[in-house]
Amino acid sequence: MLRQSILVSTMIFTGNLQAEDSKPVIPQWSGAAELGFINTAGNTDTSSINAKLNVQRKAAVWDYGLRLTALTSEEDDVTSKERYKGTLDLDRNFTPHQYLATTFSYESDRFSGYDYQVLLSVGYGYRLINEGYRYFDVEIGPGYRYDKLDDGSGVEEETVLRIMGKYFWKIRDGVGLHQRLSVNTDSHKTTWSSDTGLKSQINGSLAMKINYSWDYTNDVPVNTERTNTEFAITLVYGF
Repeated sequence: MLRQSILVSTMIFTGNLQAEDSKPVIPQWSGAAELGFINTAGNTDTSSINAKLNVQRKAAVWDYGLRLTALTSEEDDVTSKERYKGTLDLDRNFTPHQYLATTFSYESDRFSGYDYQVLLSVGYGYRLINEGYRYFDVEIGPGYRYDKLDDGSGVEEETVLRIMGKYFWKIRDGVGLHQRLSVNTDSHKTTWSSDTGLKSQINGSLAMKINYSWDYTNDVPVNTERTNTEFAITLVYGF
């Protein structure tokens, strides 16, 4: 059988490889868009699309961040994955090390057992490391989650405790490492989420990005998995 495999990873634009969550005095806008596409034909026909958008504004007082992700996958014309998520961050800086962190997220995952999941949290943030080439932030505070089951049986809602850690390291010019780790826990359910990325400039505006993410929930609906992982290698074009 003829088998063709096409891998296209394009459309990432970034202003630079500085810390995406840094807090400069002068307001700055930055953005990154990513599109990955995989198609195979032959004994098995599969296709997958992974798209991401990240827009941020950094200033002395207010920081804004918007992250959008979409993942779809089909095998022999049958959908196997379909997930969309949006996260909005609003931070109010008090000092170079302390800030008020507000986060709102909405997620729709067709195969998670939920129609949609919503989380709103407000907490205290502290920058443990605040250097020009690296930073490390921690956030903690209460939140509220609202999850609607996709079988129509009702909703799950609870007050949660949210803990977040964010780390960035500019290893050298053109090479940057970022790590996000969050925990949301309530009286009967705990969710862990991790996202790790390494971006390396190849030549001029061309770079490569390696990204690994996973999430784990100890209490999930019937016939759904507790753990989900994703690994991606992407070509980056920066300007």
